[in-house]
Amino acid sequence: MDLENFIKETLVQISKGVSSANDHLAPERKKEDGTDLPKLFLLPPGTRQDQGHGVHFDVAVTTQNKDEGGGGLKMRLAVVDADLGGKLTSAHESVSRIQFSVNIGNWHG
Repeated sequence: MDLENFIKETLVQISKGVSSANDHLAPERKKEDGTDLPKLFLLPPGTRQDQGHGVHFDVAVTTQNKDEGGGGLKMRLAVVDADLGGKLTSAHESVSRIQFSVNIGNWHG
């Protein structure tokens, strides 16, 4: 999986997961008078990690240069990559660590 799809899928799944958890619990979260209690799970706006805001990534990205006759550069999110086969290859792998935060624009839940 490439980095773009990893970030997109992670953010979409977090958003859908929080909403889905709240939807699932909504029927049980009622006051004695029958009105709804506030949502149990929320993503607060901002990026302050110490306050639980934002989505924070710490990703190891590997680049691998394999010589299989044609050469080429491969970028992947997996640090460990196993290739079982009978080909003779030489490879050079470099690992970079990327840390970043994604701001949440408004309350979500």
